[in-house]
Amino acid sequence: MRYWIFLALAILTEVVGTLAMKWGQLNAPVLGLVVMYVMLIVSYMALAMAVKRIPITVAYGAWESLGLVLIALMAALLFNENLGLMKISAIVLMIVGIVLLERGTASHD
Repeated sequence: MRYWIFLALAILTEVVGTLAMKWGQLNAPVLGLVVMYVMLIVSYMALAMAVKRIPITVAYGAWESLGLVLIALMAALLFNENLGLMKISAIVLMIVGIVLLERGTASHD
């Protein structure tokens, strides 16, 4: 369970770091970059801890895909970026892919 918490932390800090990059360019470039660097360092450290017990295909797939899903949703909410049918379809496909990857990995343990 602890390693899944590390993975969740890795995903959340990746999302915050990426959003800080965009926010910083619009509001406070130096602060945005500082927050981005700190969050991405924490994200990679937490991901490194997660892969000690979670297969790397599942951990990295979830980190990258769920991070992208959350960034797309938050960018639409915070920065009024377009969230059209194509993006929504891609988000659904990524979530399905993560579930299938996790289930496929679990069946081979």
